[in-house]
Amino acid sequence: MQYITAATRLLRLDPSGVKQLPLQHLPYICIVHVAVLGLIYGGTASLLSQVVLAGQGLEPGSFDTAKIILAGIPVAFLMHAGAALFIWVFLKALGGHAGFVNAYIAMGIAAVSLWPLAPFLVVLQTAAAGPAVAAGAVITAIYALFVHIKVIQDAFELSFMKVIISLSAAIVYIGCFLYLWV
Repeated sequence: MQYITAATRLLRLDPSGVKQLPLQHLPYICIVHVAVLGLIYGGTASLLSQVVLAGQGLEPGSFDTAKIILAGIPVAFLMHAGAALFIWVFLKALGGHAGFVNAYIAMGIAAVSLWPLAPFLVVLQTAAAGPAVAAGAVITAIYALFVHIKVIQDAFELSFMKVIISLSAAIVYIGCFLYLWV
């Protein structure tokens, strides 16, 4: 019950409930939250790929479906680790007090707020996305951003303005990195 209370408080933009969870459980909660995010992303991608393939007269096998679903997990962990590293660097530059592992775990616990965003991201990656999907993605992304801001602010013991500055710098850096990569 303690987990449900803490997760509910977190989703209500109050990260103080996480501090009441046993310290040894936090890494496991982080892992589960990021893994479920990957499963949601992979499951949505699998469903969408089946629709796309069926429209082309092809039928994917069950093994292909399982591979697509399970591929979402390493993608989620890779994106989580990269974002945590970049954000940690910028937060430390502004005087943040948390170590990288603490930042990684805190952001992983906050990944529960990204669960509603994952299906929208999959649909946005296709050309079939309409204005309703874009609006849903923006709303869920803003909500997840605010949850992450509160968690990061609590973990790093920084002011709201310093968190906004460091997140903005990290987002610009990550955006430039992805632009050059693609």
